Amino acid sequence: MRDAETAARRRPLARVRATLLLAAALVLCALVPAAPAAAAATWSKNLYVSNAFVFQDPYYTACTSASAMHMLNTIAYRHTGGNGFIWRPTRIKKDSDTSNTRDMTSILAFSRRYDTLRSTSAGTDAHGWRNALNYYGWGKGAMTDASRRVYDDRAYSSYASAMKAAVRAIAKYGMPVGVLAWAGGHAQVITGYVVTGKDPRTSSDFTIQWVYLSDPLVESNIRNHRTSYTTMRDGALRIRFQWYRETDSPYDDPYTSGWKRSSVKSSVGPSEWYHRWVLVQPIRSGLPDVTSPDPTPTPTPDPTPTADPTPTADPTPTADAAAASTATPTATPEPTPTPTPEPTSTPAPTPSPTPAPSSTEPSPSP
Repeated sequence: MRDAETAARRRPLARVRATLLLAAALVLCALVPAAPAAAAATWSKNLYVSNAFVFQDPYYTACTSASAMHMLNTIAYRHTGGNGFIWRPTRIKKDSDTSNTRDMTSILAFSRRYDTLRSTSAGTDAHGWRNALNYYGWGKGAMTDASRRVYDDRAYSSYASAMKAAVRAIAKYGMPVGVLAWAGGHAQVITGYVVTGKDPRTSSDFTIQWVYLSDPLVESNIRNHRTSYTTMRDGALRIRFQWYRETDSPYDDPYTSGWKRSSVKSSVGPSEWYHRWVLVQPIRSGLPDVTSPDPTPTPTPDPTPTADPTPTADPTPTADAAAASTATPTATPEPTPTPTPEPTSTPAPTPSPTPAPSSTEPSPSP
């Protein structure tokens, strides 16, 4: 009986001791720091070169041509143009020498001749910007032949997909990306990025933290500006990247297969850019290599020549033949004329989508 009472008294003491030991163990675990989680890798690149940048002012409608010069200058300084790159850096806006067709106003006039914008609208559109980059950077073939195109205009269904495409293009090709900002009414340039996750050169599994943005308009005061991903999505309108709302590009791009309007309201019909996020981005590192030699053909042996037959001399004409030659000829039917082959049709030149502007000089800003 006494032993049973003693055991009953010891049980609560054992429980108290176990509780105290457990509490002490929890305190010790709390004091020991947990092993840090592996930090995500950070990848960054910025192509910006101060000598490459060009302001559009005082030409208010020349944002795309100023941006094109900025992009081509950057490629030239960074030596990333690859095969066939021909541009040499310049920042001349309007040369007094009219033979210089590489100044900013000449690039704008060229873009207007090869865009899909209505003739009564100012500036140019994404097709004109793209064509100027290809023509001045890599030559006419890069502009007219889609298989040789280095820059192309691309439209995306979301802000997120467009921004990832911009980062991947810069990472992979080392060339800037043009942004159709202000809902399609202005041109800006992205030259770099800061992302976390996997390498954007080979993967889309990354998170964008920052991009480096430049605007050719002086009053915007945006030059190599480190801009956050959320600011470009939700920030001030001068920086925010919105879907395209311009509706004055009703013509088809003649240098791309198929037929589709460039940008019109949905009530008019489908178009490439309307209600989408539009970029002008590099799609390859330079002109495709077309200089590889053709395969050497297998020679065919010449046939063994046969002996020519011994030529036979013409017989001496007889008197009857001579008389026949002087006799009055009889009427013979005229031979049936051989039909003349139809001339091979020459393909019509690709028409320019819009008439040339009345002036090659854009309207100055107020």
